Amino acid sequence: MEAALADNTAKTEKLLLAFPGGDCDGHRRYHEGVIEWQELRNKLVREALIKVAQAGALAGAGWIVLAIWQAFKMTVQR
Repeated sequence: MEAALADNTAKTEKLLLAFPGGDCDGHRRYHEGVIEWQELRNKLVREALIKVAQAGALAGAGWIVLAIWQAFKMTVQR
């Protein structure tokens, strides 16, 4: 039992040394920050794409209204 405990303790120490400065909590906080930044970036990109799609739809609707108006003017002038 003591050998297994010593083996597990050695493995745990080896794992803790794998983190920069042995700071596993700081490493976790770093990754949480990176994830938060990526989520914010994705949200901003999604919102920008929605705005572009809305502007495109509005421009398309305007173009259709203009084409209908031009066609109406041509038929009235005949």
